[in-house]
Amino acid sequence: NYRFWSAMSYQPNPVPNQEESNRTIVLVAYVLGAVGIFTAFIPILIALIICYVKRGEATGTIYYSHYDWLISTFWIGMFWFVVAMVTMVFGVGFIVYGVLSVWLLYRFVKGLLRFSERKAVV
Repeated sequence: NYRFWSAMSYQPNPVPNQEESNRTIVLVAYVLGAVGIFTAFIPILIALIICYVKRGEATGTIYYSHYDWLISTFWIGMFWFVVAMVTMVFGVGFIVYGVLSVWLLYRFVKGLLRFSERKAVV
């Protein structure tokens, strides 16, 4: 009789696990960033905003490093994108843009691999 009543009074925790929530949001940011490289700039901006908004909630977890990784990838990538666009006039910009594309691909692959291993990215 005790088992019946204790099972009846069980209520699942309505608050989702914070770690799983961070994990899902980081994955969404990686996907938006990667899609943005090959399509339009808007998904990358959405990923950046997500990272800035959610980074504080991830303090003390491995996901904080992923948010930092994505934020720094955006700003470094933006700098080199501007350099590539300015130097297109001289023909060098195409090379800079090609190197930037490979670098961005590397950053997303490395980040996603560390993410899938449930490790911080450094």
